[in-house]
Amino acid sequence: MLALISKKVAQFDRLTKHLPGEPSPQWYRENMQTIVRRLKSDTAARIALCSLIPIGEDPGSVNPFQAEANRRIAEYCAILKDIAREEAVSYLPLCERMQELILAFPGRAFTSFDFLPLYRDVFRQFVLHKSHDEIGQLNGWHFHRDGIHLNSRSGKLLADLVQEFLSTGTSAIL
Repeated sequence: MLALISKKVAQFDRLTKHLPGEPSPQWYRENMQTIVRRLKSDTAARIALCSLIPIGEDPGSVNPFQAEANRRIAEYCAILKDIAREEAVSYLPLCERMQELILAFPGRAFTSFDFLPLYRDVFRQFVLHKSHDEIGQLNGWHFHRDGIHLNSRSGKLLADLVQEFLSTGTSAIL
């Protein structure tokens, strides 16, 4: 999804992931549906699809990058929700739950993707021994480490959704 809004991510993906085609919402749908159908036919496991993580913490942003990220996240979550409904599997609404929290405590917009902050945060984690929460706080995020990855607050939200699914076999489909 990020490759659709960031030329840097698109270039990185082309060089490192050797994708057979250009990323698109349709290709994402086809791949996710194939995975779900394969799991359903080859296992007896209960299956759940989890919505994507919001990127950034400014749902009403006018910044072009954040606004496009918000639009794409909503589009891809809708794809997952449709697949869950069509394939009769559970749907874990992580994005929707995080959006509720972000609306209550809005934060920064994610205005671009750059590798330098990523490397800086790896240094903070592995050399300075900072936690994901400390790194997120240094970066000015409430629910992320870096605008993309979860911190413990949002990680606990995900863990709670998964635990609910595992314990009850149900999910909170919106």
